[in-house]
This record gives sequence, C-alpha cells and structure tokens, in this order.
Amino acid sequence: MKKDWEIIRTILIRLEESNTPNTVINAKDISEYPEQEVAYNMRLLNEGGFIKANLLESSSCDELIHAALARRLMNEGHELLEIIRNDSIWNKIKDKFKSSGIDMTFDLVLLTGKNIMNSLLE
Repeated sequence: MKKDWEIIRTILIRLEESNTPNTVINAKDISEYPEQEVAYNMRLLNEGGFIKANLLESSSCDELIHAALARRLMNEGHELLEIIRNDSIWNKIKDKFKSSGIDMTFDLVLLTGKNIMNSLLE
C-alpha cells in the first residue's frame, strides 16, 4: 500500500474542520477513497506524530486494518496542514516533486512547502 498525499491532506483538513477539540473521523467517513487506503494513511499520520488515532489491526491473516479513527491533530499535524492547505501552494509542491522525480516524504514536503512560502514572501 502506498502513502497517498491526497488522502493525507483530506484527513488533516477534516480534523481541522471539526467543531470540537476531540473528534472522531472514521476511515469509513472519507468515502471518496477506499477504506483500507484511508486507514493506512491514518496509521502513517499517527506513527509520524501528526495525528492521534486509534487503530484496530488485524490479528488474523487477512492483514486488514479493521478500524481506524482519527481523533485529533497534533501540533506537527497543524504545521503540515499550514503548508499543504492552500491549493495553489499544494499544487506547486506537487509540481516540484513531479518535475524532480523525487518521492514525497513528510520532511521533504514540509521543507519544500516552507521554501515555496518563503519565496512568495520575498
């Protein structure tokens, strides 16, 4: 399964749009993407310290994530979202990676986004 930056961005935006500081977004709630892909990307965000999530991993050989609940943004998640929320900047980030042929990592997306934002401020 692959890291999907559109799913990651959607998860972060949905958490930020919540009306309460503690919420629950079920992987099933993001219906525009397959549930297992959303769950996997929630796991990546949780492992990276960008969100708090509860995950129920399979203990059988089906290897599924049986439940994935994103509960809240962590400070790092807010920082990442500040970089990728704006559509124009997000598209510039994606174009930069596509033209360079380099894979998008969390650290590189943050760095590239900050560089793009800094260039806009000059």
